[in-house]
Formats: sequence, structure tokens, C-alpha cells
Amino acid sequence: MAVVVAEYLGVRTDTEKLIIPVKINKTSGAIGKPTLPCPFKKSHCDKAKRGDKPVCSLRNSVTNEVWIVCSHRLCASSPKHAQLTSHQVSILHQVAKEIFSPEITPAEVLVKREVPIRVTEESDYSGDFVMWRKNPSQTSPFNPDRAVILEMQGGGETTSTGILTRHIDTWDRAGVPDNALLTTPVSTVAPLVTNAWRRQQEQFLVKGNVAMLTGGRMVFCIGSMIYDYLIQRFRDGILADLSNANWTLALLTFVEDEEKFNVPSCAPDSIPLRIDKNRTIFTNYNSFVQVLTNQASPSPSLFIGDYMDLTGQLVSI
Repeated sequence: MAVVVAEYLGVRTDTEKLIIPVKINKTSGAIGKPTLPCPFKKSHCDKAKRGDKPVCSLRNSVTNEVWIVCSHRLCASSPKHAQLTSHQVSILHQVAKEIFSPEITPAEVLVKREVPIRVTEESDYSGDFVMWRKNPSQTSPFNPDRAVILEMQGGGETTSTGILTRHIDTWDRAGVPDNALLTTPVSTVAPLVTNAWRRQQEQFLVKGNVAMLTGGRMVFCIGSMIYDYLIQRFRDGILADLSNANWTLALLTFVEDEEKFNVPSCAPDSIPLRIDKNRTIFTNYNSFVQVLTNQASPSPSLFIGDYMDLTGQLVSI
């Protein structure tokens, strides 16, 4: 597998707009600048500040799917009390229209960021967002406007990060902007979808349970590669479609908006994102957890074979 750099400091690489390299020092961040502004939140680029390359997302060079490699790219929850950017508003409004009503206006969408979630006396979690509708409307036998815990994970890390960094270093040192060099496929680098999914499982089990016990619902916004990885493992699981009923858990998959219907005005050179209607799940939380924990099947050969006892003798069972 190979990947290409899809976005560099908020600018997509597959256009005629020349991308200027930012000189990064591993110990002091962007050279000559205290911080670099992030196009997706009202704050600095965390990657550049800690001395990493300001790459927002990659592409699978074969499927062209986007893999987000910055935790702030999809919809940052920080800075907690800063005004939302138009990109954040765009993403959150899309979510609200999907889970509440297509007619909901931005003024009706209420959000809190980085909300503490008490699990035990010694352990606190934090929800990316809590979202509610300002003027709930009772339009069915169930309550469609219950509050939700909203989590954002469009991607995650990759394998062979050093190889990717050296590739960008080569582009940095070229001396002139060269998008073709930057977007040369980098082999042996691949999305670590398994790691991203492992982190999500804990969110499902802990935050989802808190949401249920508190009378709310759970919504996860993920990338297409995470969704496809998950669905392959749930192939034999049966999840009721409760999109028009009393759902308590939703998966919303964000993909590239190739028709540019929801272009974020604060980052006009970035890759626009939309919810993929064919990759959404509205179901029951408890049923989802049951399918989650019922993966795999018995392995008859697991406990038979050659053993060694603690005296060093071989024993066959």
C-alpha cells in the first residue's frame, strides 16, 4: 500500500495552488514564527508547534480515500471556549441535521465542548461535544430530540511515520514549491485502522453507557476506513435500523464532498467533507455492544497441542 499527502496545513495538494513548505524545527516548532494558525479551529497548529510536519490528511493512492491524521481536522473541540469557526459550524450543523431534523437551523443547535464525564471517583473521561436541540419538538411517540454525546474520530496514526517525514523533508529541501514532488506516493506507509478502532471501542463502552444511564444518546463521527473496518467484523451481526424510531446509538461517516456542497468558508482550500448517507447506522446501543462483544467464534485447536511443564518436560494434550 502507498499513500499521498492530501492536505498540508489546511491546503489540499491536488490543485494548482502551490504549497509553500513550512520550515519546522523538532525542538522549537515553526522556524521564525511563534505559532502557525490552524485553518480548522481558532488556535495554532498543534503539529507545527511540537515540531511535526503540518499534514492534516493522507490519501490511499489506490482507492483515493482520505485518512485524517490530525485529531483537530474533522471537528476540533478545542479551544474549549473559543468561537466556533465556520468549518466547525459546518460539520456540527451537518450532524445536527442528520440526528435531529433536516430543517434544523444553526441557531437551534446547542453544543458544549470537552465535557467532563465522571466514570469513577478516580477516573474522568471527556466528551468531545454534547449536543442538544434548543427548541425540542415532540413529533413522534418517542423523543427524537434527546441530548447526545458526540465523538469525532475521522482517522488516526499511520505505519512508518519516519518514512513519511523523510519524504516531506525531501520536498522541503527542494528549494521551490513542487506539488508533484509532495504528492509522490509513499510506499510502506498505511493507515493504522486497527489502532483507531481500538480507541473507539473504549469510547463506545464507557461513554456510550454513561449516555444511556443519563437518558441521552451516543453519536460517533468516523472516517470511511474505520467504518468499513468495523462493518467487516459485524458481517454476521444483526442491527435493527432505528433511523425512524427510538435509536440510541448512531455512526456517521464523513467522506470527501466531491461535489463541494458543504465547502467550509474558513478553509476554502481544504478538502470539503460530508456525511455519507450509505455509511450511517442508527440502532440500539445495547444491541450494538452485544454485536461488538460477540465477534469471532470458537477455536477448537486453541487449547490442544504441545505444552511444557514448569520442570521443563514436554507434555502433549
